[in-house]
Amino acid sequence: MRQARASGTPLPEGAAATEDGTPTTDPEEAVVPLPLGGAKGSGTSLAFELLTSVLVGAPVFSFHAGDRRHRQNALLIALDPAAFGDPEAFVGAVDDTLGTLKGLPAADGADGVFYAGERSAAVAEETGPLKASWNMTARARSVRAVQ
Repeated sequence: MRQARASGTPLPEGAAATEDGTPTTDPEEAVVPLPLGGAKGSGTSLAFELLTSVLVGAPVFSFHAGDRRHRQNALLIALDPAAFGDPEAFVGAVDDTLGTLKGLPAADGADGVFYAGERSAAVAEETGPLKASWNMTARARSVRAVQ
């Protein structure tokens, strides 16, 4: 939403809502992002929110109790694949899954099918891991100028 505000471009349909919950494409009116994927996406989003905010003691809806300050929250989950079976079999299954995903037909006009982090990894490989977008660089400069 910040990027759309900064660039003056509308948000995609169903991407955000106003303060009263009305869906909007206007980035100036948008205050909350909406989950992707309908009911399943909403359920997945709720499960993720419960893990990353409520579980760690920083519930996103704490403002209902009168606490409107922003709380930073984070959760790190570490899993040992060996606890569930053969780690090498797991690596092979991940490779098979990603290979199947990459073999799916791309949507019209798309450059391909990508999994989470794939594009960022390719950019980091090509340019180095600290390559920042022009917009983020400009924002950082404006913050420094204000200070």
